Amino acid sequence: MVAGKRHWVTFLLILTLAEVAFGQAPSDGNCNSTDAPKIVKVDDRAKRVFVEARLDEINTTTKAKKILISVAKSLKQCRPSWDNSWSASFFSDRKYAGYKHDSEMEPFVQDGSWFRSYVGEYERQTEKLTLNPTESKKIKFLKVRLP
Repeated sequence: MVAGKRHWVTFLLILTLAEVAFGQAPSDGNCNSTDAPKIVKVDDRAKRVFVEARLDEINTTTKAKKILISVAKSLKQCRPSWDNSWSASFFSDRKYAGYKHDSEMEPFVQDGSWFRSYVGEYERQTEKLTLNPTESKKIKFLKVRLP
């Protein structure tokens, strides 16, 4: 039985290391502030955060700026080395937060729900917010300058 427990512990350690190595471990809560939408996932390698927010919460410059300032504040605390070189993807439902090529997203990509939930994308360096990035007929761009 001891050998079985050792294998289980080894498996969990490998799984944890793999999540860290690929930068897709869920946020540990340190990237969340009380006034920001929930940061659901952090991709350290790509310097991208996945944020739960509805389209109507980011569909104007004023609304988006409020949320993005909070995200930036959270990132300054939990990922200070990112400085202004980060991006954010906004999903209306946290279960869809992730890249479309991730294996756990495959069923949602196939049924179209991932695309419907992906409501925005922000690039900090260019200060460009893209709304409805997966719907060419509804796509909209906003310039959101952060302090």
